[in-house]
Amino acid sequence: MILAIIPARGSSKRLPGKNIAPFGGRPLLWWSVALARQFEHVHCVVSTEDARIAAVAEEAGAPVVARPTALAGDDSSITEVLIHAAQEVRAQGLAFEGVLLLQPTNPLRPCALVQAAITRFLNEQCDSLISVSRRSLKTGSVSKGLFLRNYAVDTQSRLAPPTFYENGLLYLTKTPVLLERRSLYGDRTLALEVERPFDEVDIDEPVDLLVGEAVLAAVRHELSYA
Repeated sequence: MILAIIPARGSSKRLPGKNIAPFGGRPLLWWSVALARQFEHVHCVVSTEDARIAAVAEEAGAPVVARPTALAGDDSSITEVLIHAAQEVRAQGLAFEGVLLLQPTNPLRPCALVQAAITRFLNEQCDSLISVSRRSLKTGSVSKGLFLRNYAVDTQSRLAPPTFYENGLLYLTKTPVLLERRSLYGDRTLALEVERPFDEVDIDEPVDLLVGEAVLAAVRHELSYA
């Protein structure tokens, strides 16, 4: 069994009420709940301190873990939020091999992607697994107003050294690593590459909703739960 935790606090400065903002005809939170419910071996809960979000979660079919207000601030640790929710669920008698973090602000995930992540997580030696994106970017650093390249002059963008980054679509962590070592990653983290455009959508500001709706229109046919 995998425990999927969807953290959805009520406060958001850049986009008030973003976790239940309308997206594709549904509250944003709904998309992550609907995804998790596609898997028989995944138990999904929503961690929130907000009554409106709790109502949306329950309507979507996810039990709610009441989050302490101390874990609902701008600087609250997501690891501590996951630990709290996992401990609450385990206290109810559910045993689970790993914890799957599904952030509601990353709503577009094909079921095949999640199944591939779970399969690797359960069958390969690891402490955790994260979804990553590859980009060929001409990157560098800025020092005293000057741009310092980390690539040769005249390098074409497509030939630039690939850069990988966490895209936030999903995180999987072994239960002992999270609860006993209090870590989201552990020492051995598998990387699951995600293809565009699913990794393009991360809802934090009003403009992100517009971009997300455009991407959703292009990929909705690939989302069996949409």
